[in-house]
Amino acid sequence: MESKWLKNALFSGMTADAFKLGTVLSLGWFWQRVSGCSLLYRGLSMDDINLVDVLKVGDIDTEQLPVPDYISHDSDTSYFYIVRRANLCGVEEQTLLAAVKVSFDANGDLSEAEPNDIFEIRAKRLECDKVELLWFYCPVEQKSPPVCFKLYGDNGTGQIDYENAIAQVEYVGRIFYSFTSESLDDGEYQFAIRAEDSQGVQDGSLARVKVQIESTSPDSIEIVNVETI
Repeated sequence: MESKWLKNALFSGMTADAFKLGTVLSLGWFWQRVSGCSLLYRGLSMDDINLVDVLKVGDIDTEQLPVPDYISHDSDTSYFYIVRRANLCGVEEQTLLAAVKVSFDANGDLSEAEPNDIFEIRAKRLECDKVELLWFYCPVEQKSPPVCFKLYGDNGTGQIDYENAIAQVEYVGRIFYSFTSESLDDGEYQFAIRAEDSQGVQDGSLARVKVQIESTSPDSIEIVNVETI
């Protein structure tokens, strides 16, 4: 599908996008960037990126594409920026892979990059009073990729110790992960799982799962009397 700026440059000549893209010198009739260029776009989500208005234009092989000073960023808001390249004829690639998520905190400062929260933690009791944890990690729209998962527990005290991990599981992609504990005594146990990136930054999730261990079985039913009706 033809980009809107192509028609603007051709029929309107002196437009904002035509100026950025270098066609203004020919009043929109000729594409001036014989080596191609890189184009910067923005949206509030991956599904809502404005691919009509070009925010910034750079060289085809540029490694940096600064956001223009006139672009504002609201506090406590996330933005998605995407870079696409156009060839010497102005034909633009259709990729969504060159995207980055930028988040701002309540003070208007950049939020610290961290992995996504763990998705769907499940727990079940196994034989010998062991507990198996099962979870999934989704990397879509993450700020920082994880390298491992740190598992924490409360050892039956009711307070999870986030200072000392009870186990570590390596991140190897979009699969289901599991962990099996040692045999546990009777009582209620809490577990938490956090993704951690290469800088040691963890997701800030407070999600936890509770498991009840009871080794004793219920009392058997005693038949007191049987009558024929």
